[in-house]
Amino acid sequence: MGTKDFNPFDLLICRLRARVVRRALPYGSRVLDFGCGHQALFLRSVQDVIQHGVGIDYDADPGRIGDNLEIRQSAFRDRLDFPDESFDSVTILAVLEHIPLDQVDVLFQEFRRVLRPDGQVLLTTPTPLAKPVLEFLAFRLKVISGPEIADHRHYYSRGDLQLLAGRHDFTLAAFQRFLLGFNCYAMLQK
Repeated sequence: MGTKDFNPFDLLICRLRARVVRRALPYGSRVLDFGCGHQALFLRSVQDVIQHGVGIDYDADPGRIGDNLEIRQSAFRDRLDFPDESFDSVTILAVLEHIPLDQVDVLFQEFRRVLRPDGQVLLTTPTPLAKPVLEFLAFRLKVISGPEIADHRHYYSRGDLQLLAGRHDFTLAAFQRFLLGFNCYAMLQK
């Protein structure tokens, strides 16, 4: 399941997420967008404010999509294929909830490795409050992607993200709920 299957409502939510994260993205940064989707919608939306962006996704068609943007097809196993301290920011938008729980710590160890000093992870994920609403919208009303919602492994609270940050020597530098509290944005600072 990926962004190829998004309907217009899914795309609207995607744009709202991108707007929240774009505000926190440092101008001129080098960005890794983990789970960018086949179209790399977020990277395309910030192309004018970043120095360079790399999107990776198992569902992506690899190639250059702009002067400063590239997409790589990759399914995360245990290591990101980038040198240490390659990026100023890592974005992971509406992806964390799809990662198997036994892989989350491995992934965040890799984020820490590829981030430069003072780098940041910018993420969005549904909150526990969203679970019944998303399931109702997906499975009863069928207005958002059912396969996407069925693939959610965990709904993250502020406390969950605080613990995740602490386990990997990040600081939870920002946390904000949006979309009526059903989604959250967090900045984990290295």
